[in-house]
Amino acid sequence: MRSFKALWGVLRYEYTMQIRRPALWLTFLGLTLLMLRIVLSTASDPERLPLRSSTLSLAVVFTGILNILAPLAVGIFLADRLPRDRRTRVEELLNTMPEAPGLRVLGKYLGSTLATLTPAFALYMVSMVAVAYVFQNPLVLLAALLCYVVIVLPGMLFIAAFSLACPAVIWVPLYQFLFFGYWFWGNLLSPNTGLPTLSGTILTPIGGFISRGLFGVSSVGFAKEGTQAEGIASLLALLGIAVLVLVVLERLLSWYQARQ
Repeated sequence: MRSFKALWGVLRYEYTMQIRRPALWLTFLGLTLLMLRIVLSTASDPERLPLRSSTLSLAVVFTGILNILAPLAVGIFLADRLPRDRRTRVEELLNTMPEAPGLRVLGKYLGSTLATLTPAFALYMVSMVAVAYVFQNPLVLLAALLCYVVIVLPGMLFIAAFSLACPAVIWVPLYQFLFFGYWFWGNLLSPNTGLPTLSGTILTPIGGFISRGLFGVSSVGFAKEGTQAEGIASLLALLGIAVLVLVVLERLLSWYQARQ
């Protein structure tokens, strides 16, 4: 019970600190306006008209479109969580707590990730309301919830783990610059360009293999022939790597604390 209270306390603190950042809301407000324009222009494309006959296909396709930029913002905003604790000396206070560092890492991860995903999810649902209105299909909102959990969340959790852990050893602006480049290189660069890339593999958090393998719809990315097994493998790989990164982060922070 004490451990649960400690975990809840860290989670609540992290959520509160992150959700109050004006830049977070302003950024996703700008993305919402951009995505609404993209949604409306895509919906007017004659090639998209067959999607009117399939609620799930409609949700999957627009989930892929909406998932192009939102994870990029999530990763960048999460990158300064650990360095900010050091800068404000909150880290010293946390190190005096008797609870295991693993609980603090988990609470920080869950709290800051949930806070950052709050405006991201709001962006997603506002855009899906526009999709439902344009295509006169309110059931797309229910399908959108399923798509968000299955297609979007695994990649978001994957990104959040790296964005929390990597700045423990990398200068934050450098990590944000590298992450920006990675996002387009590892998710949106065609494997046919001749350059080595993770794009087109099950390790793409943009969710191409998941949408193709589990729903049979190509939404975004280069998983044109993704099978059900590959879709499941992609989902499990993203979640498994996220857990592994958090374990490594906990060990690293424990080592830093022991040296002080």
